[in-house]
Amino acid sequence: MLFEQHLNKEYTIAVPLLKNNRTDYLVLEYKGEEHQRFVFLTKHLLNSLDFENYYFFQGKNEEKVQVFIEVNHITLEEADSMLSEISDALKTKLAKKWKCLPSSSLPEAYNIITLPYKVLQ
Repeated sequence: MLFEQHLNKEYTIAVPLLKNNRTDYLVLEYKGEEHQRFVFLTKHLLNSLDFENYYFFQGKNEEKVQVFIEVNHITLEEADSMLSEISDALKTKLAKKWKCLPSSSLPEAYNIITLPYKVLQ
């Protein structure tokens, strides 16, 4: 019932990305007008960096895109390094309108992500 209310945009559900300073997902959350270009460039970049398992979702509105990148239970420091590499490469092609999570600049309790609303192909 709660998840259904989330999908109907009555409530927003968020989940933690860190447990004991480790994560299984890197997340890029884009919000902007060039969301289709962001998806295209990110897919190309992740393929070139040999990431095999990643998923694109639509956030609360069409301009919000979330990319979940599967990783193998890495530390926050490793996540920061990987996200910096991805973000720096994207910045060469697109104005930065995304945030990267998890982030060492945030307390563990703030390294959360809202559940997406729709799968993007």
